Amino acid sequence: MEKIIFFSLFSWTVQTTSRGSSDLLRVQMGESISLNCSMRNRYEIAWYHLRSEQQLDLLISAEKDNKGRVLLTNYNTNSIRLKMTADTWVTRAILEISGVTESDSGLYFCGTKSDAPEMFFDKPIRLEVEDGVTVTESVLMFGGVGLAVLVFFVATIAAGRIIHYHGWQKGWAAAKRSSRIQHKSTK
Repeated sequence: MEKIIFFSLFSWTVQTTSRGSSDLLRVQMGESISLNCSMRNRYEIAWYHLRSEQQLDLLISAEKDNKGRVLLTNYNTNSIRLKMTADTWVTRAILEISGVTESDSGLYFCGTKSDAPEMFFDKPIRLEVEDGVTVTESVLMFGGVGLAVLVFFVATIAAGRIIHYHGWQKGWAAAKRSSRIQHKSTK
């Protein structure tokens, strides 16, 4: 029940505080990505991932140390693939996701807190993971198929000409024999 209430409240907060539509980021399967979030005048940050309208996950959260110079991670769902870093003055936090998979597709929300109890959200980022076939790979693949078709076509024409030539030669030889036989029988 708590998750449903939180999700409803989170959805309402995101809808009311995010400005405009989401930014779109397309990546190839297996690549690594970096998502930025402003931490200016904020002390706590959390990244959320919305896979579908029903599944919202807290990925990672962190807060500044007492001096405000270091970002300390409080929670991380996957420390092997997820890493959060900050710039020198901890005014910008960067979520790094390595080895992107299809399940990483969806909306990413960066939420930050100051002294107020509510969390403020930046514009969401929509991540689309593509199947991994690049333009270069497509060109090479279709180029290879095209080359194979061309070689097959040339080989077929060459074989056809050889068969035609030998058939023509045999045809002339048979015609000559036939005409000699007919010529001898008429004598």
